[in-house]
Amino acid sequence: MILDARLLSFKVLCEYEGTDLWLKNIRNDHFVKLKPTKNIAQRTIVLTNEVMKWKRLLDSIIDENLNKKNTNIKFRVRNILRLAIYELLMDNKSPNYAVVNSYVKLSRKIIGVYITGFVNAILRKISLSDQYIFNKKSPYEINDIGVGLSYPDWIIKKWIDKYGEEKAVELCKYFNMAYPIMVRRNELKIGHNTFVRELVKDKIFVQQYNNSNNFYYLVKGTGLLFKNKLFNNGSLSIQDRAAGAVVELLSPKPGEVILDACSAPGTKAFYIAELMKYKGKLIASDISTSRLKMCYEDSERHKINWIKWCVKDAEREQFPLLDRALIDAPCSGTGTIGKNPEIRWQCNKEQIENFKRKQLKILLNISNYIKPGGVICYSTCSLEHEENWDVINAFLKLNKKYKIDNAKNSLPKNWFQKQNIMEIFPPQDKLIGMFAARLIKDR
Repeated sequence: MILDARLLSFKVLCEYEGTDLWLKNIRNDHFVKLKPTKNIAQRTIVLTNEVMKWKRLLDSIIDENLNKKNTNIKFRVRNILRLAIYELLMDNKSPNYAVVNSYVKLSRKIIGVYITGFVNAILRKISLSDQYIFNKKSPYEINDIGVGLSYPDWIIKKWIDKYGEEKAVELCKYFNMAYPIMVRRNELKIGHNTFVRELVKDKIFVQQYNNSNNFYYLVKGTGLLFKNKLFNNGSLSIQDRAAGAVVELLSPKPGEVILDACSAPGTKAFYIAELMKYKGKLIASDISTSRLKMCYEDSERHKINWIKWCVKDAEREQFPLLDRALIDAPCSGTGTIGKNPEIRWQCNKEQIENFKRKQLKILLNISNYIKPGGVICYSTCSLEHEENWDVINAFLKLNKKYKIDNAKNSLPKNWFQKQNIMEIFPPQDKLIGMFAARLIKDR
């Protein structure tokens, strides 16, 4: 069977069903094994991400168009229908007749002749009207938002409780938009003008992020980035501005002893190293041996062997005395739903509570190894109160030697809502959602 983006997307989505693996990891495994062309790979990324994002709406459309309600459709058939309906209603890459014919043929080849009539009937029945487009007005029903914007009801309710209806809907819509890739320039290796000029030579175009010297949106040329010499010599790293802001809030200094406690895949550690000017001692630890392997590999790209990478459990293991520590804690990742659409389906309330307990344990343990007057920067890419404010408040009650540091910093003031704690709201700042608190220990 000839490999195309539709077949490859079907394979990826079917393998994803019933696993707790990241969609991008499954997809990358298929890319390595099947070696698709660049165009097929790029189209597969779009199709799998978009179907994962819109899964609830797509399933609602499928169920609405069944002749017999509550029919149990096997996931292989459902994935063919999800892909086809996404292309019919939300994509303009191919004419409708070609989409229908293609997926009917695909269903015949990979499932069997017996299913083609069913697939053909469902796809031809679906209206091309705008009845499936979310255009509700406030006040909203949670179920309407959940189906129309394709999120689980519980997370919408949480966000409405936190942000109010209008902002919650704005957030859902923003996460459903195409997510921009951002890159960071290593200021010790290359200046702005040379950086832009060298990228343009390879038909890669960037746009500098507001109020930042070294962060850029990738405007064009994503597929060429990994072959570019600036990427391969460590002058450029893929990193969101919000993630970089956490490192700047930590404010590393040359000559200090610093810990990056939950370091993998290591992007923040490399930024810390840059701000330290590779002077002092930087310990970068992670509990996962396999994830730490990514850090070693990226060290080769950066031509850096100065960082001390180690496998450690930040909840309970010992560390040397530290001037500063970054705890970018394991979390639900709800602030990154825009680039990791499966999080909306993987995450649940119980998981958030489990993360909250783990985060507090890590913070309490690392706090034992900070020198008097030293700093901890605690951060998550979660939007959830439990993983952010609840953890900080619980820690400050249990450890009276620490307080929130109100020292001035160079980051945008609108990122700091109260008590000098950074909370980035994605639709407003066009970044991932990020929470960060700078804690200082009494002298």
